[in-house]
Amino acid sequence: MGMSWATLGRSRMYFWLLTAPAVLYIVVWRLAPALYTVWLSLTQYNIVYDALPRWNHFENFGRILRDGGLRGSLSLSVQFAVIATAAEVLIGLAVALFLDTDPPGRNLLLGIFLLPMIMAPVVVGTVWSTLFDRTVGPIPYLFQVLRGPDIQWLATPATAMLALLLADAWEWAPLVALLLFAALQVLPREQFEAARVDGAAGWQLFRRITLPQIAGMIIVAAGLRVMDAFLELDKVFIMTGGGPGTSTQFISMFVYKQAFQFYELGYASAVITVVLAALALAYAMYLRGYGRALRPADSR
Repeated sequence: MGMSWATLGRSRMYFWLLTAPAVLYIVVWRLAPALYTVWLSLTQYNIVYDALPRWNHFENFGRILRDGGLRGSLSLSVQFAVIATAAEVLIGLAVALFLDTDPPGRNLLLGIFLLPMIMAPVVVGTVWSTLFDRTVGPIPYLFQVLRGPDIQWLATPATAMLALLLADAWEWAPLVALLLFAALQVLPREQFEAARVDGAAGWQLFRRITLPQIAGMIIVAAGLRVMDAFLELDKVFIMTGGGPGTSTQFISMFVYKQAFQFYELGYASAVITVVLAALALAYAMYLRGYGRALRPADSR
């Protein structure tokens, strides 16, 4: 028996009632701010000197091409994203391989290891800022006890970057480990048993069986992390504020300063529009390449 018009009408009404909150959230909190940012990028708007945004066409985008400070921030963001992602993948892979051996108390160890991942980035930044604090921080105190060098961890360019890398790896290596551990758990054990019968062990098992089968998940994890690390802001804001000087002024911190310290909302909007468009294009190309790599050879 077919569905009556009244029943169909009620079904549609329930559908819209259930989806309305999600649609409203996307429109109000995602789509509208994005469109406003794009419009603002085409204006000259300093909230201190300009009463209203003034249309200036593409002048902000021309300024982007001439801004040496922006190029420096982009370079720092790329360096941070690549180094942090590489470290997190290596640490995550090592932890996943260890957990895959089924050590005693594995579930407890996994739960403890995942704790940093569920913390707010601001909390992570606060924790590590305290750890490196010269007055109350345990890390400078440990160096003092061991009669090591008196390092101002967050006040010199090299150590400030190192501190940020450590904080990011501590927070997000657990995510990589979780993804890779899940991939390891579904590998067919018969292949390993057959390889051991043939005399393979240790590194040979990892290189010839494990690594090829989890390579796809490694690529996924690396892609997720490099995109997120490129836009790192919270920990930088809490720990270094982009300093000393501009040595840790990543692109997100650059945009923040343009908008909320120099009040150049038009220019800041142009920068973030270009950066997000570039990231969206890079991510689309990444997904396309990853999809081709996973596609069976006979279907290419």
